[in-house]
Amino acid sequence: MKTIAEYRLRNKPEDTGRVEQWVREFADAVQLSPAARNAFDVSLVEWLTNVISYGYEDAGEHWIAVRFLAGAGKARVEVEDDGREFNPLGRRSVDTTVQLDKRTPGGLGIHLIRQYMEALDYRRTNGKNLLVMTRGTS
Repeated sequence: MKTIAEYRLRNKPEDTGRVEQWVREFADAVQLSPAARNAFDVSLVEWLTNVISYGYEDAGEHWIAVRFLAGAGKARVEVEDDGREFNPLGRRSVDTTVQLDKRTPGGLGIHLIRQYMEALDYRRTNGKNLLVMTRGTS
């Protein structure tokens, strides 16, 4: 896969406002279908919101790297952060058949990401989390 773009944002909620533009530019560059564009947009915002909201134990400024890659009908977004270790793949799936008022809070964003992406990969290396989200361009 070829890297199309790499961006950095701070661990501040207001910085996620730029994500829609990044996904739009990526979608245009690699000709993502509207469905793929939407899937990456929702998944990326969900993941970044989790990282920013729950990933850091201090109030200091941290940087999150977002890389967009594509090749051979596949597109990929990688998110790398130095927050606390969190493997979303180890989370139990949310049972969406249970009534909302009877569910345990949390996990719905990860559920959405799993639904939208064809493949997810997580690893922790050198004190950094790396989540890789992959799906077809159509």
